[in-house]
Amino acid sequence: MKYENISIKNAMKMIAQGQMYLPEIQRNFVWREEQIENLFDSIIMGYPIGTLLFWKTTKKAISESNLVLYEFIKDYHQRDCAENKKAPEKLVTDFDNYYIVLDGQQRLSALYIALQGSIAFKIKKKWWNTNEAFPKKKLYFNLDSAANQKQDDDGFVKRFWFFSAQDVPTDHVWFRVCDVLDFDTEYEVLQYITAHNLNEQQSKNLLKLYKIYIANGDEAILNFYSIEEADYDDVLNIFVRINSSGTYLSKTDLLFSTIVSGWTDGREKIEGLIRELNNKGEKFNFSKDFILRTCLVLTGAPVNLKIESFKKDTVEVIRNEFDNIKSALIKTVKMLVDLGFCQDNISSYNALIPVAYYMYKGGADSEETLNGLRKYLVVSFLKNIYGVASNSALSNTRAALEKIKCAAMPFGLELFKDVILVGNRKFSMNREEIEGYFWKEKGWCTFLLLTVLYPEKKLGHIEWHQDHVHPYAGFDTNKLKAAGITDKKTIGDWQYRRNTLPNLQLLEGKENESKNKTTLIEWCNQGNRVAYLDDDVSKDIKDFETFYERRKQKMLDELTRILNV
Repeated sequence: MKYENISIKNAMKMIAQGQMYLPEIQRNFVWREEQIENLFDSIIMGYPIGTLLFWKTTKKAISESNLVLYEFIKDYHQRDCAENKKAPEKLVTDFDNYYIVLDGQQRLSALYIALQGSIAFKIKKKWWNTNEAFPKKKLYFNLDSAANQKQDDDGFVKRFWFFSAQDVPTDHVWFRVCDVLDFDTEYEVLQYITAHNLNEQQSKNLLKLYKIYIANGDEAILNFYSIEEADYDDVLNIFVRINSSGTYLSKTDLLFSTIVSGWTDGREKIEGLIRELNNKGEKFNFSKDFILRTCLVLTGAPVNLKIESFKKDTVEVIRNEFDNIKSALIKTVKMLVDLGFCQDNISSYNALIPVAYYMYKGGADSEETLNGLRKYLVVSFLKNIYGVASNSALSNTRAALEKIKCAAMPFGLELFKDVILVGNRKFSMNREEIEGYFWKEKGWCTFLLLTVLYPEKKLGHIEWHQDHVHPYAGFDTNKLKAAGITDKKTIGDWQYRRNTLPNLQLLEGKENESKNKTTLIEWCNQGNRVAYLDDDVSKDIKDFETFYERRKQKMLDELTRILNV
């Protein structure tokens, strides 16, 4: 390695002219506005901003290695331009040396955006699909700020701030940072100072910004090590070693880089799949971690997310089978949407991997499979099957599925009846376990059980609410006393139980909103039916105790039957 310095001006020029690129092992730009502002504050204060790491190579070496390179983002837009564009397969520029950024992407991207581009993040409470939600902003420098000033009465002094053109405040002289590029010499800076009648402090700050921008040699702000005469495998190993103890990339990011290395469109395919899956239904939170682990499980590899799991042969199989893996995941998520699942009610994404494996091996997304999947997810989530020793759970469930012909039978709990996991956990529940959930208040657990109790509801097509059979407002203390319930302990007990499973039902969202405070008597008199309620049970609030126990018993019996206890 060779230690060198470079001016910010020259680094920006190299990026703009196509001499500096990002490798496919890097992730996209993830910094927020404040991080860029703080970077410039550190620079103007003379604080160190860390050493960069470049791979110094040639056009020939890039071509022979079939490297997939990416350009820096110039005008970042959270909705429309949040991902780096792929560089041309054949570089159109012709330099003696090219620089591939192995460490320092976020800092260099921040400098490039601030000095030559813009940034646009969504404003809260604005619609995502409107352009007004993403105002274009540029970085400004408060020329009135004192160089040694760290605090004011309100806290930290903001020397740098992103503003849209119409929002630049008038309380100070704010200089648009990108305009520093217009100065070719210090004399031109002095001319600007004179023309704009800047005072001593303002002039001092502007000159300092310009000198930092052009500073070269030993005074250059950017310091870097360059790796020379190395092939891509060597570079990848160096990259992993350097980043494994840092905070710039997660372990998953590093593993991801080993898969896409040399896979021309691998990065786009995987990231595109994640976006596609997450945009299904009411949205999901699938991640690279999930995709990588799924790839290992489906291709028969060790399920641990470790470098040694991604051997050359395994990676090759993943690449060759990716379209089939993608198809299995899309079918899996479609069934989740049909069952009413989304990011709000999935407690373990690992529980979905055996489902994807079943689909990958030829399983059918039939109505029978859909019903079996519902029961499997409820048991897996409630018992936290994949929350403890998840790798072991995935290995054991895969082994169970390997023993059957997936195309010949529907998915369900029956497939895992012989699987015994760490802690003697099984894919089954006894009556006592199920009854314990009847004391859970309205929320995630009650929703899961209601999806089993109301299997005929098309949860993925209509918004469904957990409705109170006896309306919540009916348990107001004064109303209960008016109904003859005066015992303080009974009132407190009923007010708790009104929010538990025996007093809940699935009701279409619009219907629930119109039902509102309607009493159970009024609701039934309007011709509405309440599942798991005997016709001979009183619907009056004063008889809530009998209603509760009878409905609880019917629900418990049904759950016991459905979940094969």
